[in-house]
Amino acid sequence: MALPIERHNGASPGRRAPAPAPVEVAAPLPVGEPVVPVWVGRVTTAAVVAVAGVAAIASYEHMRALASVAGESWRAWLLPISVDGLAVAASMTMLVRRRAGQRAGLLPWAALLFGLGASLAANVAAAEPTVVGRLVAAWPPVGLLLSYELLMQQHGTRGGPGLRTVRPGAVQPLDERTEP
Repeated sequence: MALPIERHNGASPGRRAPAPAPVEVAAPLPVGEPVVPVWVGRVTTAAVVAVAGVAAIASYEHMRALASVAGESWRAWLLPISVDGLAVAASMTMLVRRRAGQRAGLLPWAALLFGLGASLAANVAAAEPTVVGRLVAAWPPVGLLLSYELLMQQHGTRGGPGLRTVRPGAVQPLDERTEP
């Protein structure tokens, strides 16, 4: 028959091992989300704003001139707003849906492609009829699309500051629940 012996991690009876020192563990990073320093995000945002400004001015004038030639005299200034506005609305819808954890959807993709395609076609049609002239005129919508997508990749696809989204059935963390 064995006698019960009280041992604590091999320590002799009557003497306890010292408590381990607390270890600070960093919070885990979300999988697939890039860690972007604040200054990098600001520089990228400034670059996208600059590209968007150049693209807007160049595309606007090309589309307005093309609409004037097509006979849209007083309405010529409206066409560029409708084309670029469609692309902006589509990209914002895609961003909101991605941050909510949903797929972008067929309609936003179709609207984005039609808007950018119309902008690209108008820029090329209004350009000088040379290869170089058409390539230069095609650049603004292409540059805008690529720079905007690079910015969105830095901001990740999940909800972030300023946008709170909860899918149906999702559980809210304890620190965010409100007491009645």
